[in-house]
Amino acid sequence: MTELILFGSLALMIFINIPIAIALGLASIFTLLYTGDPLGVVPAMMQATVQKFTLLTIPLFILAGALMDKGGISKRLINLANCFFGGMHGGMGIVAVIAAMFFAAISGSGTATVAAIGSILIPAMVKEGYDSGFSSGLSAISGSLGTIIPPSITFIIYGMITGESIGDLFFAGIVPGCIFGGILCIYTYWISKKNNWGGKGKMASGQEIMKCFIDALWGIISPVIVLGGIYSGILTPTESAAVAVIYSYLVGTFVYKELNFKAFAQALFITGKTTGIILLIIMNAGIFSWVLTEQGIAARLTEFAISLTSDKIVMLLIINIVFLCAGCVMDNTSALFILVPIVMPIAKALGIDMIHLGVVLVLNLSIGQVTPPVGPNLYVAADIAKVKFEKIMRGVTPLLLVSIVALLIVTFVPWLSLCLL
Repeated sequence: MTELILFGSLALMIFINIPIAIALGLASIFTLLYTGDPLGVVPAMMQATVQKFTLLTIPLFILAGALMDKGGISKRLINLANCFFGGMHGGMGIVAVIAAMFFAAISGSGTATVAAIGSILIPAMVKEGYDSGFSSGLSAISGSLGTIIPPSITFIIYGMITGESIGDLFFAGIVPGCIFGGILCIYTYWISKKNNWGGKGKMASGQEIMKCFIDALWGIISPVIVLGGIYSGILTPTESAAVAVIYSYLVGTFVYKELNFKAFAQALFITGKTTGIILLIIMNAGIFSWVLTEQGIAARLTEFAISLTSDKIVMLLIINIVFLCAGCVMDNTSALFILVPIVMPIAKALGIDMIHLGVVLVLNLSIGQVTPPVGPNLYVAADIAKVKFEKIMRGVTPLLLVSIVALLIVTFVPWLSLCLL
């Protein structure tokens, strides 16, 4: 009965469009009322959930990404990618994917990546003759790379819940993120050649490539500093995020000279707004996660799942399906807080590596960012392209199928996630 009250009330509130952060808190309170536990635990758990030093990494990486966008980094990364691929079939689409991979290694946010890269490249792709639905769909799904390529806010939250090393999670995401991006590039080239999109311009000369490389060098160095500092042990993830903020500010202000007071204020506003939303979800999701564990719901669900199958491959398939479905109806943070306490003991019982599991879960949720009805990347890209939701869905659907291929490869070849550790 406890499970029915907790999950039933949550599902009902999501169905009637109550914001999921509020729904998580209310479902937890309803369950506590039913079990007779004191409600005084609610504010205590909300405070305990956000009183973690690791969470400081989230606003810092968001701010670093916003400063680099406002400071002119994103457009220089786009110019560099365009020098290499702009003259071939599907070149502008490939540029969208490559630029998203670079920016993802700065911002840590999928939606921020769509906004920064899509606002420049979607109009450019449409101007070159690309279908507007495909252009906006590709930008939306390329933005999902911000969830899997480090530094990733979703990895930070997963590490906080499970206690796994955030540095290890960051490095585990590099190869799968590149595989995801590479498959998107291959499909983009194939479909573009089939429809004769792009390929009308001339390839850049060696001198032009070198000029673009030098101009974008400060942006390329940023992820090297962030990940290099963590992997070498010189910096913790939080310290690395702080260094990224300082670096972003200095480059935008004194090197590219595009980060003025107004742009800096805009970056602070974006950071405050995004961080506030994430922390509100984390506080309420923390209560929900505590109720799951304290009431023994997670343990009972674990026993039930293992009674169904003890086969690791079958369980991974089930986990993929569950997280893909969860990504369709809730944000990444909520999905992790709700489902990881259930999935974690199952995975440990079956000998699934927790770092590999983290990559698989985050890749599932990154695909969820472009699946309705939530799909925040879809709405951002559709707004930029000024296309109807039905049109962007037609463009993104084949890309989703391609993404599933990347997901299955990463799921069943754990070495790809663990090879850099």
